[in-house]
Amino acid sequence: AADDADRNDPVLRLPLMESELLTMVPCEEGDVASENKRKDLEEAIDNARTAAEFGVRRAQVKFYEAFSNADYSAMEAVWSNETAVRCVHPGMTALEGKDEVMKSWGRMFSPGVPFEIEPMRVQVEVTGRTAIVSSLEKTEYGTTLEALNIYRREGGEWRMSLHMASPIIMRQGQ
Repeated sequence: AADDADRNDPVLRLPLMESELLTMVPCEEGDVASENKRKDLEEAIDNARTAAEFGVRRAQVKFYEAFSNADYSAMEAVWSNETAVRCVHPGMTALEGKDEVMKSWGRMFSPGVPFEIEPMRVQVEVTGRTAIVSSLEKTEYGTTLEALNIYRREGGEWRMSLHMASPIIMRQGQ
């Protein structure tokens, strides 16, 4: 069933559709069937790109809501179950594997106190099954972090495989 869902997932088919468009023979004037096929393919590509970006942005919102609300269950649902995961919290070494990553979130959430964190200047790049999201994270203490999140497409959903955040100590030109 998951294979069928993947086969019919327009987001996963996006690179194939883009390749098909690039290799189409230019339409001869008056060839309505070829012009319609090109227009349909361009529309399908545009719709798949929009769906991909919206899906990634929705996953991003779920991550920051789970983080801000210290919600362990919601955080666990954000992370991949199929791909090797990695997390680098500010000033720490990388944590490998979902168990280690989730233990770290459990420790961070153990006081049960929400932590306000807001992404800004979010940039999304989707390529096939992978989405790369870079942003700034503004904390409730006024600290700004550079963040990188990588998501993988799994069963029609975007799941996090990497979160990495680093404090900005020096701005360029300083």
